[in-house]
Amino acid sequence: MRKPTQMPHSPGTLPKPRKTPRQQRSQATVGYIVEAARQILYSEGVEAVTTRRVAERSGVAVGSLYQYFPNRDAILARLAEEEVIRESAAMQQYFNEIRKLPIHEHLLLVSNRIVETERRMLAFGGDFYRRYVQHYQVVQRVGKINAGEILDVETLLLDSQKNLELHGDEICETDLKLAAYLLARGIPAMLRSMVSERPELLASPRLSLILSRLSLAIVDGVKTADPER
Repeated sequence: MRKPTQMPHSPGTLPKPRKTPRQQRSQATVGYIVEAARQILYSEGVEAVTTRRVAERSGVAVGSLYQYFPNRDAILARLAEEEVIRESAAMQQYFNEIRKLPIHEHLLLVSNRIVETERRMLAFGGDFYRRYVQHYQVVQRVGKINAGEILDVETLLLDSQKNLELHGDEICETDLKLAAYLLARGIPAMLRSMVSERPELLASPRLSLILSRLSLAIVDGVKTADPER
């Protein structure tokens, strides 16, 4: 008998802490909890991140931990959010540094960085990341004004278009608005689908190269034939 096709996970509502720490002491407690979870995650793997294990590692009583985090997903969500904010700032700086490189080098390095980031986020566990992937798209936050604030789509597209204009002498595509949209929204959407449906493909050493080829084709950086010319 044929087994039913397994459907990909739908993004869920991001789990939240039970309460927000306001006093210095409670903020320190939450900090100990999150740092303990980080150490366990990167040294022992996501399966080892349990509320009891985190409480033991942090020195915080289990009862006190539950005052702030209702379950392990809430702890992972807080840790993932911190990682996204940190990586977004680092990626923005990195993109600024490579902005003026030749277009083929630029797009390859951008693809490398995005793929590396997605792989790091998968450290939180494939099931967790598939359920909450829409909340942790680092590339959506690059260029944000305030930490934790997702950049609005129009500003993101404008930044992408300005970047293409810097390489105007290298690319043939004249509709930069369309090309910017496909780069800023289309490529990340492909990666979201991959994480949701086939996360194991992120491990392919060819992924960054293929993504850079797709990006280069979008801007027509290889000067392919255009039937309208």
